Amino acid sequence: MLYHSTKILLRSIVQSLETADESVWDDHIESGKECLYEMFQMTGPGATAMPHTDASQKLSRAIPHMKLMLRAIRKKDQITAMAHGKAALAEM
Repeated sequence: MLYHSTKILLRSIVQSLETADESVWDDHIESGKECLYEMFQMTGPGATAMPHTDASQKLSRAIPHMKLMLRAIRKKDQITAMAHGKAALAEM
């Protein structure tokens, strides 16, 4: 269940980035950090919800893209943030 809600959160971030609303950069950062935290919860040591499952492997491949997306959001680089967000979604 957490996997699907995390994917929905990421999708909403990417869709919001597409609108080019400059006033919500801080919201994107907070939502992105929450999404990344949830991804780490599902893949990190002690993760009991999804140890070594297909979803866990997908999340592990998506995490680097999430980090790069957050970095781009902090720099207010909309195009790069969207590209990495879409790449993270594709991995999931």
